[in-house]
Amino acid sequence: MTERDQSLTRSAVLPGERRELFARVAQLWRRAARYLQPDQRVDALRSVLHPGRPARTAREAAVVAVECVAHPLYFSLFAAICEDMREVAPIRVELVVTRSINAAVGTALAQVLARSAWVGRLVSRNWIRAFRGIADGVAYRSQSLSHPLGDLIDWWRSRALARQARDSATFADLQIDGVQVGDLIIDSYVRFRPRANFQPHDAFTRLLIWQACRDVRRANAYFGKRRPLLYLTSYSAYIQHGIPVRVALMHGVAVISFGSLARFAKQLSQADWYHTPDTRDYKARFDSLDRQGERLSQAEQQLNTRFLGGIDPVTSYMRVSAYRRTAEAVPPVAGATVVFLHDFYDSLHVYPDVVFHDFWQWACCTIDVLKASGQRFFVKPHPNQIMRSGAALADLRQKYPDLPLISSTITNSQLAQAGMACGVTMYGSVAHELAYFGVPSIACARHPHNAFDFCRTARTLAEYEQYLRAAGETLIDKAEMRRQALIFYYMHNLHGSAAELALRQQYVDFWKASIAESTPGEVREIFATLRSGDAFRRLGAALRSGAIPEQQFG
Repeated sequence: MTERDQSLTRSAVLPGERRELFARVAQLWRRAARYLQPDQRVDALRSVLHPGRPARTAREAAVVAVECVAHPLYFSLFAAICEDMREVAPIRVELVVTRSINAAVGTALAQVLARSAWVGRLVSRNWIRAFRGIADGVAYRSQSLSHPLGDLIDWWRSRALARQARDSATFADLQIDGVQVGDLIIDSYVRFRPRANFQPHDAFTRLLIWQACRDVRRANAYFGKRRPLLYLTSYSAYIQHGIPVRVALMHGVAVISFGSLARFAKQLSQADWYHTPDTRDYKARFDSLDRQGERLSQAEQQLNTRFLGGIDPVTSYMRVSAYRRTAEAVPPVAGATVVFLHDFYDSLHVYPDVVFHDFWQWACCTIDVLKASGQRFFVKPHPNQIMRSGAALADLRQKYPDLPLISSTITNSQLAQAGMACGVTMYGSVAHELAYFGVPSIACARHPHNAFDFCRTARTLAEYEQYLRAAGETLIDKAEMRRQALIFYYMHNLHGSAAELALRQQYVDFWKASIAESTPGEVREIFATLRSGDAFRRLGAALRSGAIPEQQFG
């Protein structure tokens, strides 16, 4: 969901807020009126592009499907790529309008209205108009009144699927017409319901299943018939992004995602449809490099900058370092295990092979096992969690009144230097940060560090519980932990050609400007720098010719 979507609905989802019906409707109208106004940044970004062609592209030309995301970053990024592809050969650009459940957060009247097809059409209109002279038309809309009979059939199908008794583990494998959607529905429920603990039989789950049925039907009809050359998408998580991605891949369409700041772009596949980078070969690839000592020194220098409270290139998008030292006293963590919580409402299924299907279940299981085994442990909230996670944390404290919480402002390096014995995470970056200080960790998904030995990765619930009961065990010594942590840092953040690294940094700068309080002129200048780069322009040519150099680039 975009920043402006959040602005549209934020007031209606604050805990304990009670407003009269008419006051809520009036407020929604005022916010909607602002929302429907054209975004001034779009006009500034269009001045960098070259829209406007004398004639519409022939219907027989190769088709490029583009996700129509209500955000200036993805609008300008996708428009520029399409223009560069057209310089190589003619293409038709068709927009996939994915706005549906993601239009609002919550279940009150204001959110129901925001998710309606009528409001969706009004809101999407400005973004479709932004593509004028670039896009040739709309591929399909996730929310539409054009197919009432199909929607009615999908509603009946969703009833049957919702009645099937299942827990979250089996629900994650739910398929509709051969397309796995269960994991996408779980993440969408947690994010847009919103509720930290997924409930398979909740009425909102039923709504999500219905929307998933509609999305699968419409995506199948489009990608099966049109067979685009390419589909450009932002993310591959949640139903609004993930279903078009998986259906396109099923029909043999190449899909490129731009959803991770760790890479400029990634080509997805049916074997790997996650927009997060594939890191399984990091260790093997580093072993084949020359000048390894020089590369590790470079990684250590930048990682130390982060630990000392500075902003390294990898965290340059942050306004304030997560490693700023505070005056708060570090609790007595020597010899103890520290559980590093995630944002309860974040998308969990952005990595494969997860043992748990929401962060609430993971947190409760971890706490229960550690308590039952008699180990000393502490729990640290995520330092960058959204405001809503405070309510989930309060619920966790109510469930465990004696929960030993650590302030989120105490840095991980302080905890490691205070003698903590082990860190526990689902798949967080904390694993390599702790390893640098010689502290092992435990995880339970195919996380970014899965190629390394400093983190024990559980693949089943029984294995995870076994690792927790022996949390202090290590597979390698501290010196090797530090070396492997630096290898990971280098491969994840510093490896690549100068052009690739420059492209990635320019993308991060543009992302940061697009979500900050930047003026239209500032956003325009940063985008112009990205747009004019040789690496960016070569990407468009490669995509049009079908010669994508690597699965992950930039």
